[in-house]
Amino acid sequence: MKINLLVSSLLLVILGSSSALAQTNIVANRSRACSINPGYSMADVVATARSFDWPEETAPGVVVFQEAVAAAGTFQNDYDFLFSAYYLSCTDMVEKRGAFRRRSGGRTGLGVSDVATCSDGVRISSVRFASPRTGPIPSVSLSASTACQLNGATVADAVNLASSFEQNLEARAAVVSRTFGGPRFPMNSGVGIRIFFPSAADFGAALDRVQQNTPTPNQENPISCSNGSLWVTH
Repeated sequence: MKINLLVSSLLLVILGSSSALAQTNIVANRSRACSINPGYSMADVVATARSFDWPEETAPGVVVFQEAVAAAGTFQNDYDFLFSAYYLSCTDMVEKRGAFRRRSGGRTGLGVSDVATCSDGVRISSVRFASPRTGPIPSVSLSASTACQLNGATVADAVNLASSFEQNLEARAAVVSRTFGGPRFPMNSGVGIRIFFPSAADFGAALDRVQQNTPTPNQENPISCSNGSLWVTH
């Protein structure tokens, strides 16, 4: 099976076409932070991944590279991009990763590990989408992300907030709940919100609209979000 790197909104297409995902609206996400090896570029990383033949028994549903443009915190001091593999469910992820660990050694062709070095720290999260996805899928676009504190609200409240982002920004949004890996934090205390734009031009237009007509905050929603990060999404 040859898997292509598509913009994250492809996940929303999968949601609309899979009865199992349509019922749960949740997929599993396994991510690592990576840096490009000397002598290569992000274009080399993307081209290598797009040409790689993934065995059927180990391939995730979608692989997404998020190249840091303006990342909050210290991410850009150490890394260049996020390597995110999305699976149809936690069960699918367990089966695919189990098959990967049982595989025999050796492979043919250039792999991502030849052009980039990824950290050993893995983060596993659940991703809930604010709405199904329709329309064309760009091969590269912009996405934004922010970390939010629930402050007593629920993940369902965060999904409602993501839905309002979709309407105000004319984009697609998802709520990410980290379950394993990364820095320690109290369970059910925070989530991430990812927003995927159809194109870079759509991102610019959405940002201008928000700057010129800032939505009125919902005083009944206790969720507070930090400054965001901007990514080129392959």
